[in-house]
Amino acid sequence: MNIAPPSPPETKCPSSLIIDILNHCVPDVMKTMVGMSPLPGVGNEAAPHPCRLQGVTGSIGLSGNVAGIVYANFPEPLAKVVAAKTLGVVPSDQDIVDVVAELTNMITGNLKSRLCDMGYNCTLSIPTVVRGDQIAVSAKSATISVADEFSFEGMGDRLSVKVFATI
Repeated sequence: MNIAPPSPPETKCPSSLIIDILNHCVPDVMKTMVGMSPLPGVGNEAAPHPCRLQGVTGSIGLSGNVAGIVYANFPEPLAKVVAAKTLGVVPSDQDIVDVVAELTNMITGNLKSRLCDMGYNCTLSIPTVVRGDQIAVSAKSATISVADEFSFEGMGDRLSVKVFATI
Protein backbone atom coordinates (compact mmCIF):
# COMPACT_ATOMS: atom_id res chain seq x y z
CA MET A 1 0.00 0.00 0.00
CA ASN A 2 1.46 3.35 -1.05
CA ILE A 3 0.72 6.26 1.19
CA ALA A 4 1.31 9.67 -0.28
CA PRO A 5 3.05 12.23 1.93
CA PRO A 6 0.79 14.96 3.23
CA SER A 7 0.29 17.93 0.95
CA PRO A 8 1.73 21.20 2.20
CA PRO A 9 -0.92 23.36 3.83
CA GLU A 10 -2.54 25.88 1.54
CA THR A 11 -4.24 27.90 4.27
CA LYS A 12 -1.27 29.86 5.57
CA CYS A 13 1.21 32.00 3.70
CA PRO A 14 4.62 30.29 3.83
CA SER A 15 6.26 33.57 4.92
CA SER A 16 4.04 34.00 7.97
CA LEU A 17 4.35 30.28 8.70
CA ILE A 18 8.15 30.56 8.81
CA ILE A 19 8.00 33.61 11.09
CA ASP A 20 5.59 31.80 13.43
CA ILE A 21 7.97 28.83 13.61
CA LEU A 22 11.00 31.06 14.24
CA ASN A 23 9.15 32.99 16.95
CA HIS A 24 8.59 29.71 18.76
CA CYS A 25 11.84 27.81 18.16
CA VAL A 26 14.43 30.61 18.58
CA PRO A 27 13.36 31.41 22.16
CA ASP A 28 13.16 27.67 22.95
CA VAL A 29 16.69 27.02 21.69
CA MET A 30 18.15 30.09 23.39
CA LYS A 31 16.42 29.31 26.71
CA THR A 32 17.51 25.65 26.66
CA MET A 33 21.09 26.11 25.45
CA VAL A 34 22.04 29.55 26.77
CA GLY A 35 19.64 30.23 29.63
CA MET A 36 18.49 33.45 27.95
CA SER A 37 14.88 34.14 26.94
CA PRO A 38 14.74 36.44 23.93
CA LEU A 39 11.58 38.26 22.94
CA PRO A 40 10.66 37.94 19.27
CA GLY A 41 10.00 41.01 17.18
CA VAL A 42 7.03 41.40 14.87
CA GLY A 43 8.78 39.74 11.91
CA ASN A 44 9.09 40.98 8.37
CA GLU A 45 7.38 38.86 5.71
CA ALA A 46 9.02 40.86 2.93
CA ALA A 47 12.57 41.32 4.21
CA PRO A 48 14.75 43.15 1.72
CA HIS A 49 17.62 41.45 0.03
CA PRO A 50 20.40 41.95 -0.48
CA CYS A 51 20.99 42.93 3.12
CA ARG A 52 24.04 43.55 5.28
CA LEU A 53 24.94 41.72 8.48
CA GLN A 54 27.54 42.55 11.13
CA GLY A 55 29.21 40.35 13.68
CA VAL A 56 29.16 36.56 13.74
CA THR A 57 26.75 34.90 11.31
CA GLY A 58 25.87 31.24 11.05
CA SER A 59 24.25 29.95 7.89
CA ILE A 60 22.68 26.64 6.90
CA GLY A 61 21.29 25.64 3.53
CA LEU A 62 17.93 23.95 2.99
CA SER A 63 17.17 21.62 0.08
CA GLY A 64 14.10 19.67 -0.95
CA ASN A 65 10.53 21.01 -0.93
CA VAL A 66 11.99 24.05 0.80
CA ALA A 67 15.21 25.26 -0.81
CA GLY A 68 17.15 28.20 0.52
CA ILE A 69 19.30 29.41 3.37
CA VAL A 70 18.89 30.44 7.00
CA TYR A 71 21.12 33.09 8.57
CA ALA A 72 21.46 33.60 12.33
CA ASN A 73 23.31 36.87 12.90
CA PHE A 74 24.78 37.68 16.32
CA PRO A 75 26.41 41.09 16.76
CA GLU A 76 29.90 40.51 18.20
CA PRO A 77 29.08 41.58 21.80
CA LEU A 78 25.99 39.33 21.85
CA ALA A 79 27.97 36.43 20.37
CA LYS A 80 30.53 36.75 23.19
CA VAL A 81 27.86 36.81 25.91
CA VAL A 82 26.00 33.86 24.39
CA ALA A 83 29.20 31.80 24.06
CA ALA A 84 30.25 32.63 27.65
CA LYS A 85 26.84 31.63 29.04
CA THR A 86 26.75 28.46 26.95
CA LEU A 87 30.25 27.30 27.88
CA GLY A 88 30.60 28.80 31.35
CA VAL A 89 34.03 30.25 30.54
CA VAL A 90 35.49 33.29 28.83
CA PRO A 91 35.21 32.16 25.22
CA SER A 92 38.00 32.12 22.68
CA ASP A 93 37.31 33.24 19.11
CA GLN A 94 36.96 29.58 18.11
CA ASP A 95 34.53 28.97 20.99
CA ILE A 96 32.35 31.82 19.70
CA VAL A 97 32.35 30.37 16.17
CA ASP A 98 31.50 26.90 17.51
CA VAL A 99 28.61 28.16 19.67
CA VAL A 100 27.15 30.26 16.83
CA ALA A 101 27.41 27.24 14.50
CA GLU A 102 25.65 24.99 16.99
CA LEU A 103 22.89 27.48 17.81
CA THR A 104 22.31 28.09 14.09
CA ASN A 105 22.14 24.32 13.59
CA MET A 106 19.59 23.92 16.39
CA ILE A 107 17.41 26.82 15.24
CA THR A 108 17.44 25.62 11.63
CA GLY A 109 16.92 22.01 12.71
CA ASN A 110 13.79 23.03 14.62
CA LEU A 111 12.55 24.99 11.60
CA LYS A 112 13.20 22.00 9.33
CA SER A 113 11.47 19.56 11.68
CA ARG A 114 8.33 21.68 11.88
CA LEU A 115 8.28 22.26 8.12
CA CYS A 116 8.68 18.51 7.50
CA ASP A 117 5.84 17.79 9.94
CA MET A 118 3.66 20.02 7.74
CA GLY A 119 4.65 18.26 4.52
CA TYR A 120 7.42 20.65 3.46
CA ASN A 121 10.16 17.99 3.45
CA CYS A 122 13.71 19.29 3.33
CA THR A 123 17.27 18.50 4.40
CA LEU A 124 19.99 20.67 5.91
CA SER A 125 23.59 21.40 5.02
CA ILE A 126 26.29 21.69 7.65
CA PRO A 127 26.62 25.11 9.32
CA THR A 128 29.03 27.73 8.08
CA VAL A 129 30.09 30.73 10.16
CA VAL A 130 31.48 34.04 8.91
CA ARG A 131 32.56 37.14 10.81
CA GLY A 132 32.70 40.69 9.58
CA ASP A 133 31.36 44.21 9.62
CA GLN A 134 29.81 44.33 6.15
CA ILE A 135 28.57 40.84 5.24
CA ALA A 136 26.26 41.14 2.22
CA VAL A 137 23.72 38.35 1.73
CA SER A 138 21.06 37.90 -0.93
CA ALA A 139 19.05 35.25 -2.68
CA LYS A 140 18.43 35.78 -6.37
CA SER A 141 15.59 33.30 -6.80
CA ALA A 142 14.00 33.35 -3.34
CA THR A 143 10.24 33.76 -3.35
CA ILE A 144 10.26 33.89 0.45
CA SER A 145 12.39 36.49 2.20
CA VAL A 146 11.60 36.78 5.91
CA ALA A 147 13.43 38.15 8.92
CA ASP A 148 12.87 38.59 12.61
CA GLU A 149 14.90 40.04 15.44
CA PHE A 150 15.07 38.73 18.99
CA SER A 151 15.86 41.06 21.87
CA PHE A 152 17.42 40.10 25.18
CA GLU A 153 16.70 41.83 28.48
CA GLY A 154 19.47 44.24 29.40
CA MET A 155 21.18 44.00 26.00
CA GLY A 156 20.99 46.45 23.13
CA ASP A 157 22.12 43.90 20.56
CA ARG A 158 19.59 41.65 18.87
CA LEU A 159 19.82 38.24 17.29
CA SER A 160 18.60 38.52 13.70
CA VAL A 161 17.33 35.46 11.84
CA LYS A 162 16.75 35.67 8.09
CA VAL A 163 15.35 33.02 5.79
CA PHE A 164 15.57 33.21 2.00
CA ALA A 165 13.79 30.29 0.32
CA THR A 166 11.54 28.87 -2.34
CA ILE A 167 8.83 26.29 -1.79
